[in-house]
Amino acid sequence: MSDSPVPAWSGLSTTSVDSTSGRLQMVEFKLSDYQWQHRTVLIFAPSKRIPAYQQQVQMWQADRANVNERDLKLVEVLGTGESRVDGKFLSAASVERLRQQFGVPVEEFAVILIGKDGTEKQRSQTPVDLAVLFRTIDVMPMRQQEMRSRQ
Repeated sequence: MSDSPVPAWSGLSTTSVDSTSGRLQMVEFKLSDYQWQHRTVLIFAPSKRIPAYQQQVQMWQADRANVNERDLKLVEVLGTGESRVDGKFLSAASVERLRQQFGVPVEEFAVILIGKDGTEKQRSQTPVDLAVLFRTIDVMPMRQQEMRSRQ
C-alpha cells in the first residue's frame, strides 16, 4: 500500500494511512468531487454475500470497455465489510452520508446512477443490466455531445 497522497482530481481525500500497522487506507468520498468528470454508479448492499450485489459487480467487471467509455465510476456501499471506490476503502462517515443522502437502509440493495451533473438518473432495487444502463446514459444530452466530439 502506498503512502503517497491521493491526487486532488481523484475526488478522494485520505483520512488515515498507517502502512506500518497494516491498517486500511480510508478515504472521505464526496459525490460532488466527481461532478462534471464522471457518472457514478452507487451499489448499496447489506454485504458482499448478497447474490444481487455479486451479480451486479460481475456484470460491471465483464464490460470494462463500455464502462470506461462512459466515464463511469463504481462506488460500493456495504452494510458490513469494506465499502470502496477506485480500490480505496470509504470511511464510515462517507458510507453513512451516502446512505442518508439517497435514503437506502443498511438492509436494502439498490443501484443508483448519478449523472455528470450530480443528479440521480436511475434507481433500481434489483441488479441493472448494463445494456439498459448504457442506453439510459447514451440518450443523455451530455453523452450525445461526447459521442459527437469523438467522431
